[in-house]
Amino acid sequence: MKQNSYIGLWMILSLSLLILAVFSFSAVELELGHWTIKKAPISETLLKGKSYSEITSIEAALDTIIMPVQEKQQTDSAAQSIFIFGDSMTYNLALRLAKYAKENGHIIHSVNWDSSNTKLWAESDTLAYFINKYRPTQIFISLGSNEMYFKNPETRIPFVQKIIEIIDTIPFVWIGPPNWKADTGINDMLAKICGPRQFFKSEGMTFKRKADNIHPTRESSAQWMDSIMRWLPNSAHPFIANPPTDSIGKVRANVVFLKAYQNKRKANTRKKADANEIHS
Repeated sequence: MKQNSYIGLWMILSLSLLILAVFSFSAVELELGHWTIKKAPISETLLKGKSYSEITSIEAALDTIIMPVQEKQQTDSAAQSIFIFGDSMTYNLALRLAKYAKENGHIIHSVNWDSSNTKLWAESDTLAYFINKYRPTQIFISLGSNEMYFKNPETRIPFVQKIIEIIDTIPFVWIGPPNWKADTGINDMLAKICGPRQFFKSEGMTFKRKADNIHPTRESSAQWMDSIMRWLPNSAHPFIANPPTDSIGKVRANVVFLKAYQNKRKANTRKKADANEIHS
């Protein structure tokens, strides 16, 4: 009986200390009727002499105590027009994504631009052209693999922001590169710019690779896309994506292949790209 009383007392004391800590770091003062409870200078004492990074770390820890967990977004049950684009990792991802599209009544279009990066997509009219052509309601981006070793990945921020600006209000998921070695910060940068519910981190996953030891095999890419689809309900804009059945049969990924030299798209290269469109 006495032990239970002590437990209850400790719980009350712990809760009181938590409320005191949160209130001490709060920017507001508590008012009760005609009385105003002044803040104790605890935060000033603790944070005095701390660096900016140390202070923000402390504040972030407190935020996790008082901020509610984000609720999952409602899944969009409508048929989608899916568009996936990016570098040479895109093709095999698109093949598996096409099976999800067929299984769930969506349509899909894909653009695989070999050796491309965020700069090429941001500085050309390629992306705007295909968005205008396909009118997607959901976009997947596979970019970053060709920028894994940049010494200063923060220099790519304007290009990432430009791509997102071109996409405008269309829901998107940015698929992080399938690291074969440690990167220099491209994943952290992409995660920060896109946000945790619009960026799928592929780093840390296990892949079977082609002979170049870089590109995942077709089978491994299919498993990669399966992982993305399992994560999709936690994304910012989930839609119906039930796993494809074994009887799904052949599918069309509607892939357009662009070559590395097509870094500035003009009207004639658009025609060439349209002519190169294949159905896989």
